[in-house]
Amino acid sequence: MLSEKMLMDLGKMLGRQFTIYAEALKASLAEEANMPLNDFKALEYIMEFDALPTGQLAHLMDLSASGVSALINRLEHRGYITRGRHPLDKRVIALHPVMEKCREVLAVKERAINQAINTAANQNPAQLIAMYDFLVDSMSTFRQNTKAWLDAKALVPRTS
Repeated sequence: MLSEKMLMDLGKMLGRQFTIYAEALKASLAEEANMPLNDFKALEYIMEFDALPTGQLAHLMDLSASGVSALINRLEHRGYITRGRHPLDKRVIALHPVMEKCREVLAVKERAINQAINTAANQNPAQLIAMYDFLVDSMSTFRQNTKAWLDAKALVPRTS
């Protein structure tokens, strides 16, 4: 059984430290991909949430309509995304990744993932299994919470 201090430390690591270092890593990956950080982040959202409405991207990125429009124009001009109609509501413009072009960005991310895998390979297998189970459960909860949050703000609910 974990002590209260360990639970507090875990919460601090996951809630603050992990996110800070993940953001710093994202900044270095964006630089390596030769992209502005906001463009890199937006592309990550678009790849994760295929058929992402432009309004939801603006909300996720905390950008004005003109700010998100400029960002979308840059990504589209560089060939990373296309615009199309949302599958559930043709009035809504949705953003789709162009995976052939996004593979360049994914290759940069893949190198960072491989470093994490190499680090994990040196750990205790039983601990890794427990961590894996925790992360799988957490990701499911994060996805559900994000979907609910986006749906509450959206004209059109997410398809997946």
